Amino acid sequence: MIIGFQIRADYGHFSHPATIYSSLTYPVPPKTTVMGMLGAIAGVEDYLALNAMRYAVIVERLDGKRQFCFNGIKEALSQLNPAKGSGFTKGRKQFYRELLVNPHYRIYCDLSDVAQDFKERLVEILKSERSLYPLYMGINFCLAEYHFLGLFEAMKGKREEVWIDSMIPLSYDFEIEPNKQYTDVRMACTIAEGRIFGDFRDFLVETSGQSILCKNADFDEIDGRKIVWS
Repeated sequence: MIIGFQIRADYGHFSHPATIYSSLTYPVPPKTTVMGMLGAIAGVEDYLALNAMRYAVIVERLDGKRQFCFNGIKEALSQLNPAKGSGFTKGRKQFYRELLVNPHYRIYCDLSDVAQDFKERLVEILKSERSLYPLYMGINFCLAEYHFLGLFEAMKGKREEVWIDSMIPLSYDFEIEPNKQYTDVRMACTIAEGRIFGDFRDFLVETSGQSILCKNADFDEIDGRKIVWS
């Protein structure tokens, strides 16, 4: 079973999972983040069953990145003394975080190896376009909305030269073309109990929403788009 959905937000942030705090963001949601998104939609806190899925992400729109300054109040709260009229100024700390601007993605997930009861619950809620838990674009102050595209079948293909719409493994034979924007990323593809991330892989992403020219590449075609599973 293959599902497809579009997700968008005004801003987004996908932190590196191996750090407690990172100001930098991935340009696309890692598989572990998409697992969390689907868990939120289905209202399931334990979404580790989705480790068995494969996914592909297509950038439909991304207006770059910007650095934003935020006011932290964690330490200020401990120093708050209403009796003396003291406020947050002394304990407040400012920090910067990189946010994606207008991130829009098309995501396909192959749920063939996921437990049947989980799939049925997820698809039922996706069809209603509800989310039982708040849906974020990676972080809780970046609320997101999604549109369910439906259930799909994939047609396998291989060509000497093909333009792939999704991100691809960095090991693929690709060609850099002018007027396109590329970046390589290393992302986790599994998560275990205790938020232990694993199976880190390297990918190439075209961040302006254009396709990637590949040579002698295996791919799947879904709904007229050529993708590579991760």
